[in-house]
Amino acid sequence: MRIACVGTHLVASLRRMGHEVLDLHPPGGIVDIAALLDAHGFAPDLLVQQETLGARVILAGLETLRCRKAYWAIDSHLNMHWHRHYARLFDVLFTPHLSLFRALPPQWRHPQAVHLAMSGHARPWQPHAGRGHDVSMVGVLDKHRPLRGWLADLLRRHFGVQARQGVPFAEMLALYGDTRIIPNESIGFEVNFRLTEGASCGACVLTPDVGPDQDALFDDGHEMVVYADGLELLEKLRFLLRRPNVGERIGRAAWERVQAQHLPDHRAATMLEAVGTAPGNAATGMAGAEALWLTLFHRMRTDVLNLPPDAVPTALDDLPETPASMAARLRAVAEPPRGQAPLPVRETPALADVLDRLLATGDHADDVDVNVAAAGAALIRGDLKAAKPFWYRLHQARQLRQPDKPQSVYHACLLWAELLRREGRDAQPGFTYDPERHCPEAAFEMLVLAQRHNGGDLEWMRGVERLTSRRKALTFYRLGILARLALEPGAPWRTQAEYGLTCLRAYRVEQGLHELAEAGRRATAEGQERAFLRLLDGYAPGGHLRRGLDVAPAASPVMPSATPPDAEADISPDATAASPADGGDRT
Repeated sequence: MRIACVGTHLVASLRRMGHEVLDLHPPGGIVDIAALLDAHGFAPDLLVQQETLGARVILAGLETLRCRKAYWAIDSHLNMHWHRHYARLFDVLFTPHLSLFRALPPQWRHPQAVHLAMSGHARPWQPHAGRGHDVSMVGVLDKHRPLRGWLADLLRRHFGVQARQGVPFAEMLALYGDTRIIPNESIGFEVNFRLTEGASCGACVLTPDVGPDQDALFDDGHEMVVYADGLELLEKLRFLLRRPNVGERIGRAAWERVQAQHLPDHRAATMLEAVGTAPGNAATGMAGAEALWLTLFHRMRTDVLNLPPDAVPTALDDLPETPASMAARLRAVAEPPRGQAPLPVRETPALADVLDRLLATGDHADDVDVNVAAAGAALIRGDLKAAKPFWYRLHQARQLRQPDKPQSVYHACLLWAELLRREGRDAQPGFTYDPERHCPEAAFEMLVLAQRHNGGDLEWMRGVERLTSRRKALTFYRLGILARLALEPGAPWRTQAEYGLTCLRAYRVEQGLHELAEAGRRATAEGQERAFLRLLDGYAPGGHLRRGLDVAPAASPVMPSATPPDAEADISPDATAASPADGGDRT
């Protein structure tokens, strides 16, 4: 088979399998793939593109290729806002984060998404007795990774481990090969490179519980050690340090699993098998052109792609109108450039014309994204009157229950946030939402916009708490909200307990134990000790919370109940800024 590979590391594996492979590594940006293939005189049977970290490559012209196409999305936990559009241009979507795609609303999912984690590395086995480090941590520490910073501090204080940054890849693997235990942390509670890298080097990887994507790679207790929170990490790390034979046995089993199932040859075989049995799903013709322009638009919104301001509306005007294209067109004409305030609706003729037409024709009245884009365009301008009709027409078209009446811009944002939450559109990690210019797409973004208009009352805090309870990736924001809710007059002991549990998940162990101990005392005073213990056991059936509270220090008079963390409950633009996904940082 003739295979064109764009940015993949599977070329050698595919050639060993007997295929003719064209190895392409174009620079970042928009690349005309048809012209590039013509320049090489290569007509592929299959095109495989792997997302590369750093400057992303967007292939234009995919809809014109007659071959099968596959995309390996590596960083979907930070790039889902454009991956869901770009993936439509491919027959098969491969991803380490299959659970994230399955959690999307049905209309955003790819019909052929396949679990394919990052490859491991073929390295020789090194017995643990000859290794020079008990524990090593390598990773970027910055304001975008607050939980990792708290983990690094925890390891430094308890074990003297100094986290390392900026380590070249080859040196990092050498360090892992000279280390017995590697604590892992992931920015969005997703399976990440550190897991397979550490396992490839035969280290015992101590990793957070991120769910089925990770469980499909290694077995907990046999090939990796999974922890629920910072307290359990400390407990299991102390055990592994006391019992080095256990850590070596787990590291050896993980290394053997990599050699047997997780090397590039295995990934190449899995990819070809899935492509060979998949139906043709890639968007072609006008649908393919739409998918490309939607991808480019969402890249533009994050300021990583520069195109003329009118490029997207002009391109979408030339395509058949669909709900997805209309929602993008609304946002394109409604959102001002960075640093410019949005003009009122009637002073933005292109926006006013689209809003008027939608209301006059009733087009897309039952589509959530069109209506939330239209309402959001008005709400970022503080225009409740222009936003209301889109709230009501969606409910009428879908025959939903009698809707609440928005009483203010703030109230309208809260209502939309709750509707989007029920629709499964919780958040878009990796997209830095700016309430000064971006029309919201997800519930979390509506709550950020609500905060801008009224900011931080009890109803708003409870909305954020409900939303963050469903997404571990929002743990940092949940921490701040629960700190404030726990301080509210009359707050129940359960709120303080939930704050304590979230502190533990965020590696703030001493604070978490303090809050849980205080919540337990309050529960006992109210005759609800059994309910408190059931809460502990439901969260930690293995008993690490009970053990931790037995040795928890007495409440300090200088540490008041529900002391807020070193971050306010603020989800302003700076707080919602995610790791710059195009910065080339893997760790």
